[in-house]
Amino acid sequence: MDERLYRIERMVEDLIRIVGNTNAMVADVKQEVSDIKSSFKRMEGATALVEKRLDWQSAEIGQLREKVEVK
Repeated sequence: MDERLYRIERMVEDLIRIVGNTNAMVADVKQEVSDIKSSFKRMEGATALVEKRLDWQSAEIGQLREKVEVK
């Protein structure tokens, strides 16, 4: 009986350690996902800015072409 109780105690201790380790890993993954989301949002903002600049430059090039063709 004592041996069985000892084994159960060890198993419970192991389970508690495993659950603790798993919780720590989940917390790390959550932080990484949060960091990735933040990076993605910054990249979306940068991409939108680049698209606006490309649109502006395309318009400028079109205007320059019109001026060159007129002469």
